[in-house]
Amino acid sequence: MSGGDGRVHNQSSGTVFGPHIQAGVVEQLTVVHRERPPVPRDVPGPAHGFVNRTAELAALDAAFDAALARGREGAGGPTLLVLSGDGGMGKSALSYEWAARRVERFPDGQLHVDLADARRGGAVDLGSVAAGLARRLGVGADFVPADPAGRAAVYRSATAGRHGLLLVLENAEHASEVRALLPRHGMVLVTSRRPLGTLRMDGARPVPVGGLDAAACRELVRSWLDESEVGEAALGGLLRVCEGRPLTLRAVGERLLDGSGAGVERVVAELTREGGRTTMRDAFDRVHASFPPATRRLYRLLGALPGPTFPRELALSLGGEDAAAGLAALEAARLVSQRAPGHYAFHDEVRAHAATLPDAGERAAVREAGSAFALAVCELVDRAVLGERLRLTGEEPRPEVAVLPELSTSGAALAWMEREHAGVLALLRAAAEDGRHERVWLMCQALWAYYHSRKPYGDWIESHRLGVVAARWAGRPDAELRMINQLARARVELREYAAAEETLEPAEALLTAVPQRQLRGVLHETRGVLARAVGRPAEAAAHFRAAKDANAGDERGMAVQGYQLAGALLDLARPEAALAELDEALARVPGERNAALHARIGIVRGEALRAAGRATEAAAALEAAAGLAERLGLWSKARAALLTLAELARGPEAAARVAARLAEASRRAGVPPG
Repeated sequence: MSGGDGRVHNQSSGTVFGPHIQAGVVEQLTVVHRERPPVPRDVPGPAHGFVNRTAELAALDAAFDAALARGREGAGGPTLLVLSGDGGMGKSALSYEWAARRVERFPDGQLHVDLADARRGGAVDLGSVAAGLARRLGVGADFVPADPAGRAAVYRSATAGRHGLLLVLENAEHASEVRALLPRHGMVLVTSRRPLGTLRMDGARPVPVGGLDAAACRELVRSWLDESEVGEAALGGLLRVCEGRPLTLRAVGERLLDGSGAGVERVVAELTREGGRTTMRDAFDRVHASFPPATRRLYRLLGALPGPTFPRELALSLGGEDAAAGLAALEAARLVSQRAPGHYAFHDEVRAHAATLPDAGERAAVREAGSAFALAVCELVDRAVLGERLRLTGEEPRPEVAVLPELSTSGAALAWMEREHAGVLALLRAAAEDGRHERVWLMCQALWAYYHSRKPYGDWIESHRLGVVAARWAGRPDAELRMINQLARARVELREYAAAEETLEPAEALLTAVPQRQLRGVLHETRGVLARAVGRPAEAAAHFRAAKDANAGDERGMAVQGYQLAGALLDLARPEAALAELDEALARVPGERNAALHARIGIVRGEALRAAGRATEAAAALEAAAGLAERLGLWSKARAALLTLAELARGPEAAARVAARLAEASRRAGVPPG
């Protein structure tokens, strides 16, 4: 518009979503940027030298095109394909290759889960898998429920409308595992040794994956060797003994290219048994024998690991100075593969072979070194995530760990543990079986940082049951008390309140043998959380007071327990008493280093002022807490403050400003759709 001075004044006020170009004067403008949700790219990269599979790739393309047509019509759920075949046939390689070739068709991302990594005693914690998928799609950890059904629902909500989403689900053994993880929209590739025929009731299309045909085998071998180095008769023999299995062929290829000068005829003769047939074990034996001694040793040691995956640092710690070269050789031979940079796994057929090779001494050495590595890395993650806190110390000498990952930030530490947790838990179990009791409870103590953040409740409970027993065997009542407490917290979060009460029962008898006041305070805090959850606020307040007293001399500890006590006092309709506790808590923890705690206290303080009928002061306190949380990037806390502030907003303009901030905080906090 034109002003009296003859110049043009463009003015804006209110809330703007998305890009906004303004020349001139801007008044009362809140800009909310709509960003796309995270686009995960989790599927491992394709293998070099992929050949043929024309029919299978065409089947996947046809299924995708049909799904695309249904999506345009607004109909249908996810497209489901099951790639089935024997081990070593290349099901995973086929899924990786197709995902890489068609990456542009999946603008909403590509997710990957290997159910073999998540399988414990034949069963998969599908709730934890669904929770992990939801987080990778941008759902905040604070908004992922504890129960399996709730986790599955949040995951499905996060996939709604994402027609350009691919989920690669490997090593499924039962149709029920697949059904529990189906997204609302998108495409799912399942690999399995079983046909999983009942999934046809869910619209699944079977894609059998057999051996490579003669033409594909020739193409693969001739990608390694010149025409002059291999004749048709030799190729035919190679195809016959390997039965078209890509994994076996690649193992044989390593033998052909190992520098020994062995030709195809000689290798076929080596692999041919009396019946004229070879097995994958025969091929792997031959390849293993062709490696240098240090690489053979590394292969055996990795085969002795109890878990499904291993990090590069563990391989280097086990293998010594030649381990890096040995690991590279194993990867070049396709005996191990990287799921992500620095994170390795055997193909399951290779792992079964490698596991037969170590002798008893090597197995014992690997379990000893492996559990020492696992303890060291658990403690590294603990410190990166939680910083300084009360930690019990062991009494036994600790072996030196040669190589550890660099985990300088909380996010990097949690991401590392998320990838390697199955292997870490397997090493914890091995330590329990071997009677390394101190190592077990120390690992559980350190795993609190990961468990409390990522909430894999099945593993949390299993490991801490072992931790309780280990601490008891070690004669450490303080450690046993801590294990009981951490186990009970899992039960409380799962709302298994009777089980939590039962878990805590032995703790009372231990208190007389535990001199640390802070440990007593930790137990009182858990009892307070439990009492508040079941509607016993007076009992909760008494426990929080006791926890506060137990933290005497620790200003931050007393502030945290005062904050907890204020919540119980609000439940008792005593807002003025709650305010006194909160003001005292704030005074105990001054400074920027305690800003996150200030935001939490500020939210409860706003609620207490509101309950006391002091609405204007409540709005000011909530505004300050929301602003602090926004500055710190604590978006779930900002959202909590803004939700209450929205109820106190006066007038449409104020309500609109709070609503805009609330929408942004909800998006950044990862509130699931719907």
